[in-house]
Amino acid sequence: MKIAFISYEYPPDTAVGGIATYIYQIAMLLQERGHYIEVFAGSNYRSSTETENNIIVHRVLTKHNSDFSEQIAQIFSQRHHLINFDVVEGPEISACARKSVERFPDIPLVIKLHTPSFLIGQINDVAPSINTKLRWYAGALRHGKIPKPFPRWSYDLHQDIERSHVLEADEITTPSQALGDKLIEVWGLPEDKVVHIPNPYIPSQELLNIAVETRTNIITFIGRLEIRKGILELGAAIPLILKRYPDVRFRFIGSSLPSPKPGLDMQAYLEQKLKRYLPALEFTGSVALDRIPYWLAKTDICVFPSRWENFPNVCLEAMAAARGVVGSSAGGMAEMLDQGKVGRLIPPENSQKIAEAVIELLANPQLRMQLGRAARDRVLSEYNLDRIGQLQEESYERAIRRRCSLGKRIFSN
Repeated sequence: MKIAFISYEYPPDTAVGGIATYIYQIAMLLQERGHYIEVFAGSNYRSSTETENNIIVHRVLTKHNSDFSEQIAQIFSQRHHLINFDVVEGPEISACARKSVERFPDIPLVIKLHTPSFLIGQINDVAPSINTKLRWYAGALRHGKIPKPFPRWSYDLHQDIERSHVLEADEITTPSQALGDKLIEVWGLPEDKVVHIPNPYIPSQELLNIAVETRTNIITFIGRLEIRKGILELGAAIPLILKRYPDVRFRFIGSSLPSPKPGLDMQAYLEQKLKRYLPALEFTGSVALDRIPYWLAKTDICVFPSRWENFPNVCLEAMAAARGVVGSSAGGMAEMLDQGKVGRLIPPENSQKIAEAVIELLANPQLRMQLGRAARDRVLSEYNLDRIGQLQEESYERAIRRRCSLGKRIFSN
């Protein structure tokens, strides 16, 4: 098959998160299985067409990812006239392939769900404190205005271009069954088009070479320091853990996003909240992907207490490294950890349960190592290239058959 991936995120230029990792790995996987692949991506600093790992990658200089769909459509149009792609895949985020598909309404389209923008906004929404509300109302009165209700996150699904784009797909694939079920309910997606296909994961040899038998006394969080990653709950669990194990250290790897307190990023917020425990905290900031094995080798337990997570690669990296993993039961981590058989699952927004799970693994290093071995084995058996490659090919074939039977799409204004 001739397959086009249209995604703003693609390494190295726009390696923002898990989408970039997924597109890179699935493109390499399918090329190795004999398919012709081209990638249409964004960039922060260049427009170019280059061959990378035997895959043609087209990049367009884009200031905002919201502009990407329009900009890339012209390049895709030129290539499609030449190549005649069999199928297009893109993420739901920012509806990256929307304008390209509008130009070719008969092209089969597969949308891979990651986590829609509305869901990220919903999870990151925090109820304002009384002091914040008072400042809001006082500011209005000082300017002689009638105070309006404090602004909160709101959502209208009928105005959501990501939802509209997904509804135009011939096949909708979801890495976690949890996300598919949620969007069938909230977005009204047709159940017969939503198919569970985990993302492929190719663990590096550096991760697989990490010794299982470690005793570093370090607990590590990897990911952006933001509300939806459960960072507030983890912060609240730290004093509970240190009360039992005062020699434990906590490492935070990832960039710091805004905190609930205006003017403070999340690192500064945590340092303020945990002032008594600063000697036990370490913040590295963002690190390069190829440095993750180095940090995991210095870790006993990884904690990922997200309020919601679709398919976090950091969990798979920790599993491949045979670490003890404490993960959220909200979303795809429950599936990764085999419903708790190869790690410990905790409910979201529950600091007490985080502390209990971490303390259990600290108290039982042999259990932690046993779970780590099982987690590594699961990564190798469940997310390997042969299994995911076959599922992916079957998905494209279904999309092609559906579009052939339906003919051209009719877009509403």
